[in-house]
Amino acid sequence: MTVIAINGMILERGRLSGIGHYTVQLATWFARINQERGSGHRIVVVCRPDALHHITAIEGVEAIPVPFGGGRIARVLTEQLYLPTLLRREKVDAVVNPAFTGPVHGVRTVVTTVHDPYFCVVPELIPTAQRMFLSTLVPFCCRRSTHVVTTSSSTMRDLERFYPDLANRITVVPMANRLESPSELPDDRPATDGHLFVLIVAAMTGNKNPGPLIEAVALIRRQHPGLTLVHVGSDLEGRLADEIERHNAAAWVVSRAGVSDADLAELYRQCLCVAIPSLYEGFGLPLLEAQAFGAPVIASDRSALPEVGGEGAIYFDPTDPSRIAEAIVTLVTSPERRETLRQLGFANQARFTWQKTAKAMLEILVGDGDSDEMA
Repeated sequence: MTVIAINGMILERGRLSGIGHYTVQLATWFARINQERGSGHRIVVVCRPDALHHITAIEGVEAIPVPFGGGRIARVLTEQLYLPTLLRREKVDAVVNPAFTGPVHGVRTVVTTVHDPYFCVVPELIPTAQRMFLSTLVPFCCRRSTHVVTTSSSTMRDLERFYPDLANRITVVPMANRLESPSELPDDRPATDGHLFVLIVAAMTGNKNPGPLIEAVALIRRQHPGLTLVHVGSDLEGRLADEIERHNAAAWVVSRAGVSDADLAELYRQCLCVAIPSLYEGFGLPLLEAQAFGAPVIASDRSALPEVGGEGAIYFDPTDPSRIAEAIVTLVTSPERRETLRQLGFANQARFTWQKTAKAMLEILVGDGDSDEMA
């Protein structure tokens, strides 16, 4: 029997983050594949006690609580000092660290996922303390891991550029849609003209680049005064608020936090389009979410977004508001183009499934691959 552990210290009590969802989906699909194949692996997730509820409902997975209280530094100390002893005690053969850092000894095989090296690519957009933390801990953990996983070829190239010594240990394993996707393309139900809105879904960190998008919508409103911008997500650094003030856009930009998955799905269905003006993305889960719910996508032509979005998006220079405006106007004035983009997007997002992700990860962890299924 092989014992596979998932380091779930990134999980918190409340709603799952994108990486939190990634962690839970790995656990879910490891267990399903284990059962389907009769592999007999033991699947365990180690996590803080107040996050156990995310794991205990998954059949075939053991949740092991880890004493924890504190923030980012406390988490790293727990991962490096406490978890190796726990892994030895549980006779773990392979561990996956799904969130940049994790234990790097105490187990034979260590696989660490780096979702994006944005702290290297756009360091000027990252708060100093966070940049120093990531630029120290991430390469430390990667260099001591048996294998490093990234979620896109773009991210792999960036990692190889900044850390060439990792080049022969990196594998691309894409993620999948965070929300449960419809089995068929949803009906086209955008708001009518006069109530059109562009949707942006993001925790508003520096790389999300909201300024040019707000400026683009302002340009379009000269001809289409009913067009608005809706933001879903947090703005803890005040970046969106600053741009709203700078462009005097408070009357037509709405920001909503704590939106349920059901309400978010409805916003995807109703919006004119989803805009992703990021300067850097390691993958771009909102892009797949939007495509799954029939929302046309316009996105930055940088980093992983064209790779993930395929033909199901219109791409633009994220520093040029006029190009962003051009993409939006295309969808306002051409229902045919909008419908074509919806169809292409829905087909594209179907390429990505959590089953494929989990199978590829299991192959790396314990050689449990099925080349025909993973192709």
